[in-house]
Amino acid sequence: MMINGKLLNDKIIIENSKDIGRLYNKSNFGKIIKGNILELDLLEGIFLKEEGKIQIKENKKIIDFQNLVQTAAKKITDFEVKYLVFKDLRKRGHAVKNFSDLKGITYSIEKKDEVKKFVSVFSERDVLDLNAAIELIEYVNKKKGTLWFAILDEEGDITYYEVSKADIKGKIKKHSFKKSKGLFLKDRVIIFDEKNSKELLEKEFYGKFFGEGLQISLVESVYLSEENLIDICDINEKKIAKSRIKKAACKLQPDLETRLDVFRDLKKRGLIVKTGYKFGTHFRVYTKKPDEAHAEYLVHVVKDNFKSVWAEISRAVRLAHSVNKEIVFASVGKKIEYIRFGRLRP
Repeated sequence: MMINGKLLNDKIIIENSKDIGRLYNKSNFGKIIKGNILELDLLEGIFLKEEGKIQIKENKKIIDFQNLVQTAAKKITDFEVKYLVFKDLRKRGHAVKNFSDLKGITYSIEKKDEVKKFVSVFSERDVLDLNAAIELIEYVNKKKGTLWFAILDEEGDITYYEVSKADIKGKIKKHSFKKSKGLFLKDRVIIFDEKNSKELLEKEFYGKFFGEGLQISLVESVYLSEENLIDICDINEKKIAKSRIKKAACKLQPDLETRLDVFRDLKKRGLIVKTGYKFGTHFRVYTKKPDEAHAEYLVHVVKDNFKSVWAEISRAVRLAHSVNKEIVFASVGKKIEYIRFGRLRP
């Protein structure tokens, strides 16, 4: 049975009580306004029109699908992006409602006995602003909800991510090591003491074997130097001052300071931190010893003003997912925030 509605400005009005029962009580469309009338927004009206469930008139004249879409496109910013996500979520059985309390959140989804979902909608050509994303996460956390990002590509396919702060922690205790002596080469340090090398690798998985010794990365070298666990010398066995080591390392790796901030923090959190180069990230991170389990996280270090096209985020999330890991962006500013992007099937 066809539902009848009237277009008034940018709302669709339903007056028949049976139609209201079908739409509002059974399917959670619209909202009840004064006079026990049901008010639908344009997205809801277009969805029901496309489904063949409603006939909409304006001044007693039936509006066809094209004219309804054109009306909505004039009144709703980024109409087609918002509509296609609305339509997809509705078809998946979600009661989607427009959300206007905070800029950046497009829809809310609320169901009895379930955590409320907040949905931010993007086109693939939009830019991710990580600071803005963190603000949305904090708002949603206060509401005890879950944040979803829905990204629409140019062919109309939608990728969903659940976005949240990650409080990643491990079970690796900090050990005491004897001070080692290291040889500074172009972009790594070599420790030749066999016993110390073995302890560093076996207890906290620093570096990788180099003959009977150990090669450690620039980040590991500066960290161990700051912890007073290694004296670093040049090829003439002359000790290099800590400040010179850091300066030389930063010259080779300009973002070393930022990476080092995250490396230190992850170590404090009881984690094993290794290079993530093979996976296109800065670090791969273990909560347990690498000989007991695979790395759970790929951590990419960024400044707190980080912005990115969505294609880069998609690539990072998909690669992490394909190797059974989670991608986490470590945003470095006054404090370090860990932001997780997880693939989602709503």
